[in-house]
Amino acid sequence: MKSDPPLSGPRFSVLIIGYRSLRFLDGLFKSLAASGGPSREILFLDNHSPEPEAEWIRENLPEGSVRLFDSSENLYFAGGVNFLARQARGEVLVLLNADTWVEPDWLEVLDASLRREHYAVAGLEIRQLSEPDGPANVRSCLDPFGLTHYVPLSEFSDPDRLFVASGSGMSIRRDVFFEAGGLDESFKMYFEEADFCWRVNLMGYTVGLARGAVVNHVGQGSSKRSRFDWNRFRGRRNRIWSYAKNAGPLLLLVFIPSHALIALAAIGFSLLRGRFRAAWAETMSLAAAVAGIGVPLSKRGAIQKMRALPDRELFRKGFLVFGFRHYLRRLGWKP
Repeated sequence: MKSDPPLSGPRFSVLIIGYRSLRFLDGLFKSLAASGGPSREILFLDNHSPEPEAEWIRENLPEGSVRLFDSSENLYFAGGVNFLARQARGEVLVLLNADTWVEPDWLEVLDASLRREHYAVAGLEIRQLSEPDGPANVRSCLDPFGLTHYVPLSEFSDPDRLFVASGSGMSIRRDVFFEAGGLDESFKMYFEEADFCWRVNLMGYTVGLARGAVVNHVGQGSSKRSRFDWNRFRGRRNRIWSYAKNAGPLLLLVFIPSHALIALAAIGFSLLRGRFRAAWAETMSLAAAVAGIGVPLSKRGAIQKMRALPDRELFRKGFLVFGFRHYLRRLGWKP
């Protein structure tokens, strides 16, 4: 993914994708207006939303305070972010979900963290309001079976170094975003930020945590329940596609078959519990992953050529994990 060098512009470009998010816009933009910090621009894409989000911005926000774009089709999250990134003029891109609001000093803290630590990608400190008792102060890690583990930061010698930052609130150096190829638009949505951060880590850049740059996130604010579980479908399919692109040769031999077996087991358990909707989504996700595996494999060569960090370093840094204690912790046992 290529882009022209940025014109003389602000320090930050805040990118917001709007889709079924009309009820959150007032709170989000009031919080942005009340926050201080370095120079910034705000870009908003009405991503072919069924709600009048572009109209709301035109009618309720001062002219020129937001660079507004209106898409004639749904570009999904990955395509929408890539579109706005190409329009952005800032040195640093900041992804914010529309169902968030920020604390007054969030951008000042983020800027100080980036200047001090020189992170290529920085995860903001997300307060997940839909899961107040969910994992906090943890690092998201993958195991060779493709499962995600939330490991306490206290277990690491470099606790602010991350494998994955959340797409609901993360900053990315503009040059790194385009060097890494942006978000994978074939994913559409779900696991695209994990895939991107994996790639950035492989390239030898640092993904870190900007402590104190707080973003409050409602979670699933734009989702609409449908007869088909698209979240489960895309999540499983995109994980497998990400493994096919990013994992080294030996790790790939473990990742793909093991995760396929886990998916089959999930289908079986869903059927036994009478969760037929989940079983159908799991079945279709596995079928779609296999049928479309040529898409990620066609990108694998270029990604592996960018690799500066071998898989053994990912294990050493704790981004990929082995060990029964992680599985026992998932079952509620605390060593």
